[in-house]
Amino acid sequence: MKSVDRVLAALYHEEPDMVPCLWAVASGLRGLQDAVLKRGLKLPGDMVNVGSVLDVEVVERGPDYEVLKSPFGDLRRRSYKVEYGYIKLVKPAVSSPEDLDGLEPPEVSMERVEEIKKVVEAHEDYFTFIGHESPFDSVTQHLRGFEQFLPDILGNPSFARRLLEFAVKPQVEFAKAVIEEAGVQGVWLTGDLGDRHGPFISPKTYREVLYPWDRMVVDSYHKLGAFVFLHSHGNLNLILDDLVEAGFDALNPIDEAEGMSLAALKEKYGDKITLVPQPSTYKLERMPKDEIEEYLASQIGAAAHGGGLIYYGVIVNMPIGNAECYVRAFERLRRYPVRF
Repeated sequence: MKSVDRVLAALYHEEPDMVPCLWAVASGLRGLQDAVLKRGLKLPGDMVNVGSVLDVEVVERGPDYEVLKSPFGDLRRRSYKVEYGYIKLVKPAVSSPEDLDGLEPPEVSMERVEEIKKVVEAHEDYFTFIGHESPFDSVTQHLRGFEQFLPDILGNPSFARRLLEFAVKPQVEFAKAVIEEAGVQGVWLTGDLGDRHGPFISPKTYREVLYPWDRMVVDSYHKLGAFVFLHSHGNLNLILDDLVEAGFDALNPIDEAEGMSLAALKEKYGDKITLVPQPSTYKLERMPKDEIEEYLASQIGAAAHGGGLIYYGVIVNMPIGNAECYVRAFERLRRYPVRF
C-alpha cells in the first residue's frame, strides 16, 4: 500500500496495512537532531509537510536565537536557550485598533505556489499537506498577542472579529491556491486552545467567537477536497464536541499529561474524527528504555482498531539509544491487524 493510500484509509476510518505516521525530532533539540543524522537513524513517514502559508523571514540571527518577521509585519523571537525552543512575540502587528486600518493583508504569491507544486510532485506517493496557524493563533501569534487578544474578545468583540477576519482570510486564500494548483491533500492548522487546566476561553465564548472562523476555514478546504488537521495542546474536553462539529478531520497531539485520554476519545469520537496522538513529552523523556515498547503498544492498541489512527512519533529529549528503540518498536507494532 502506498503511503498516501495508507493515510487516506485512516482518514476514512478504514484499516490500512500499517498505522500511517509522520515522525520528527522535537524542534529546538539541535544536539539530538545532529545525533540522529550522525547515527543514520531513518525516521518512517507517510506524510510530507510541503511548507507554511506564511513565508516568515529571519531578520536577525544570533548563536542561540532568531528574530522572525511575518508578512503581517510582526516580530517574534525564537530562543534556543531552552530545550524545545521558545517563540515570543516581541512586536505585534496591531498595538491599537487604529493600527489595523493601516495594514495591508499579505497577497497570494503564485511564484511560491509553483515552488510548492514542485515539492508536491516530488512526493506523489505520499500524503502532502501545507500548514498555517489556526484563527486563534493567527491573531495571538502575529497581530495582537495572547495577553491582548483575550481581553479584546470579552471587552471589544467587534474588534476581535475584525482581527480574526484580517488574519484568517489571506491565509485561506493562499492555502486554497496551493490545494487547487499544487494538489496538496491536507491542511494542518496549529494553534493551542488551552493548557492542562482547560481551554483558554469558555465553551460559550469559543462557540460565539472562534467556532464560526474554524468552521469557515474547514468548509473552505473541504469544498476543494482537502482534509483538515488541528494541532492544539491543552485539555480540550469541554470544547471537543464543538471541534468535531466544526468539521476537523483529525486532532493532534492528545497529550495524556494535559488530561486527554486517547482511549476515551476513541470510544466517543472514533467514528467522527481521526486521532493523531503524539507521545507525552513529560512521560517519554523520563521513560526507561525497556518500557518504551510497552508504552507505544498502549497508544496504538487504544486507537488503531477500525482505522482512524495516524501516529505522530516525536523524538524528545532522550538518549539516542532510546530514540532508536522507539523508532524500531513502532516499525514492529504498526502492522495490521493489531493484536494488542
